Amino acid sequence: MNSINKSQEQLFTNGTVYIDEERKANNIVVKSGKVSAIGVDPEKYQNATIIDLKGAIAYPGFCDSHVHIVEVGIANGGIDLLNCATADEIAKKIAETINNIPKGGLIIGLGFYPNDYLTWSLDDLAKIDKVTGERPVVLIDSLGHNCIINSASIAISKLTSETPIPIGGKVVLQNGKPTGMLCESAMAVACNILFPLINDDLIKKGAEKTLAQWSSFGYTSIVDLMGAPFGRLLKTNICRVMEKENTLPVRINYMYTFASLDEIDGSLSLKDSDTEMVKYGGLKLFVDGAFAAGQAWTKDKNLVGNHGLYYVYTDDSYGKQYNLNRIVEKVNDIGHNIHYHVQGDYAIDAVLNALDAAKAKKGKLTSIHTLIHIAFPTNEQIERIKNFNGSVVATVQPGFWEIEGETTKYYGNKANKCYPIKKIIDAGISTGMSTDFSVSPIELAAPSTIMGIAMTGAGDPDNHPPLTMKSLIKGFTVGSAATTNDEGNYGKLDIGYNADIVVYNKDLYTIAKDKLNKDNPKVISTWISGRKIYQSQ
Repeated sequence: MNSINKSQEQLFTNGTVYIDEERKANNIVVKSGKVSAIGVDPEKYQNATIIDLKGAIAYPGFCDSHVHIVEVGIANGGIDLLNCATADEIAKKIAETINNIPKGGLIIGLGFYPNDYLTWSLDDLAKIDKVTGERPVVLIDSLGHNCIINSASIAISKLTSETPIPIGGKVVLQNGKPTGMLCESAMAVACNILFPLINDDLIKKGAEKTLAQWSSFGYTSIVDLMGAPFGRLLKTNICRVMEKENTLPVRINYMYTFASLDEIDGSLSLKDSDTEMVKYGGLKLFVDGAFAAGQAWTKDKNLVGNHGLYYVYTDDSYGKQYNLNRIVEKVNDIGHNIHYHVQGDYAIDAVLNALDAAKAKKGKLTSIHTLIHIAFPTNEQIERIKNFNGSVVATVQPGFWEIEGETTKYYGNKANKCYPIKKIIDAGISTGMSTDFSVSPIELAAPSTIMGIAMTGAGDPDNHPPLTMKSLIKGFTVGSAATTNDEGNYGKLDIGYNADIVVYNKDLYTIAKDKLNKDNPKVISTWISGRKIYQSQ
């Protein structure tokens, strides 16, 4: 990564510079890491450092506004379980890999997706135990919402049929005994005990590798959730070490994942530790479960015969700590941004009702409330979101159109029209674009790949109305910036904004929608505050 003299002016010229998703100029001037002038006469900047774009196209740096990169560092050197669905397939993959993993500590696997989570049995557990022995193991599914632990991990976490399980969670039992399958918030019962066994150096090594890939894709910032149903994994120390070492290739806006009212207090001083590259982005609350596992909180029963899983109540019936209305009211009182995991229409309604109540009590919403995913919003709910006039925004994942195709077994034909992103955007709701990696595979992480999926409706335009390039660029820039605490500093290349830039070899608007992919157009470089971070070979 190049260092620069921040007092030295830089002139990005000899190409095209998009100021936002629409406006463009021949050049920009950068001083002290921020855009100081647009469309200047180069003759008047003889002393500036010339950044020759050589005919390339520069855009405001892209932001992935919902991703789990630092958390995925826990799986560094672990077992790849992608495409494994049965206990036999999982056990076979473990047997092929386990001897290559150093002994001591926790073994992590990632990526399985079973046909039915709730039928995992003691026989299935025995197959995992046979290949893992006494070594503790946590295997996380491709959604990040469910996990399998072996008998060694069950013993360490002291999990029994009598163990209290947080709201929204389920331990799959057979004959009164845990089978090792932990769904949603039940993961935290074991993982909060097991994950501290993972060495931070191992997490850092995995995070560094993946963050470097995100930079090469064209991202200059991310919103990292640093938590999941398995609990909070707040590893800001790792990110700040990387920043000091000058190896952090993207800005990190991190979230504080919490599950109950009293946990909010743990976030109050986080902003005091903000640095240039690592900043507190706000709170994160799971309201319902994973859509692709049949766990979205829906008004109508799903085909399994229930309404999904939910982490909160809309009253005090489970105690004040889990009353969504009390939680939202407190968040509004302290003025922190917050992201809500909401998939089903009941979950969306619960949040909107709580926001209405908080606004009525205080007279306004004091921060930005981001709705994540939004699989099944109704037209009425979309209108309600719009009527919050920018205080309620969204971040969505067009890549889900391509990877979540097996959900009709839970929702029937309704699943085919999930994630109505165009309808949300057309309503005028500020909408960020994101990957939700590692739920979405790395093959679908590059912005240009996501654009190709979104502009073709993932090959099913009747069910997934395609998006425009303009709305996608806007989503990756100002739309994603709106979900952070740093809106107004990045998302554009206007005067006063950070000079966070991605440079492509071609104009995104000129590429046929079916030709967009990870390598077309090619990312030439990325820049943060005028400092070159990535350079293609």
